[in-house]
Amino acid sequence: MKPKTILACAFVAFFSFSNFSFSQEAESELEASSWDLRCYPNPTSDLLVIQSSIPIKEVTVIDLNGEVVKVAALPNWCYSLHELPSGWLFFFIENEEGTIERKNVFKQ
Repeated sequence: MKPKTILACAFVAFFSFSNFSFSQEAESELEASSWDLRCYPNPTSDLLVIQSSIPIKEVTVIDLNGEVVKVAALPNWCYSLHELPSGWLFFFIENEEGTIERKNVFKQ
């Protein structure tokens, strides 16, 4: 085990981030496609507000076991979580452009 640990440390020590650079075109694409997405309050006991700069297409809620516990196909800004169990929930939010972002929410 120790040689693997030493090898991993050596890899990290010699890895350089200088090889990664963005062109001006790539930077402008990142800025143009920025998506302002907010979920609050977090933690929550019932209602979750999702605020998005791009219209939402679908919201899928998955629990810690990986099971889909709720799918909301209609765009909405306020989601009721009263029927869901307490604990961590993962919200996969898809906008109308096809971008999907995950938000972690704790339900009390």
